[in-house]
Amino acid sequence: MAIDIGPEAIDRGFSTGYGGWTVIMAENPANATGIITTVEIWSDTDLAGVRVGTFFTTNGNTLKCRASAVIGNVTSGAKRTFPGLSIAVVTGDYIGMFYDTGNVERDASGSGFWRINAEHIDPNDEAVYAFIDDQTISLKGIGSEPSVGGGGGGPASLVEAGII
Repeated sequence: MAIDIGPEAIDRGFSTGYGGWTVIMAENPANATGIITTVEIWSDTDLAGVRVGTFFTTNGNTLKCRASAVIGNVTSGAKRTFPGLSIAVVTGDYIGMFYDTGNVERDASGSGFWRINAEHIDPNDEAVYAFIDDQTISLKGIGSEPSVGGGGGGPASLVEAGII
């Protein structure tokens, strides 16, 4: 099964300057457990120092980072695709990002997002976030479930695959 997490990376009505913040999308939680291999981002201005990760709630608006990867810089003006990643994800996780500077496409739709000032995107980072209703940014993850079980050369379990 293909894994789908986060809203579409599209040109939206305005942009947001959350440089220096960790932002986690509530829209479209992961539909399966596996590995995010590709991330799509649409930014209004160039982004610097981008990291993307998966998160899960531990209590209310407290979220914990499961896994992350460094993207680096993102050039603005169109959907940019970053393949070749390996970010663990579990069904129900959320996708989030941190960047040093720049603006990501944003609009007043969707399920909202969590945000916190500073970088909280290393695995096992846990923090209490503020929730912003009815907003979304252009950040999407795509991946697949691992080949699990005997015979296919894949790992025997999700633990062995490094997912959980």
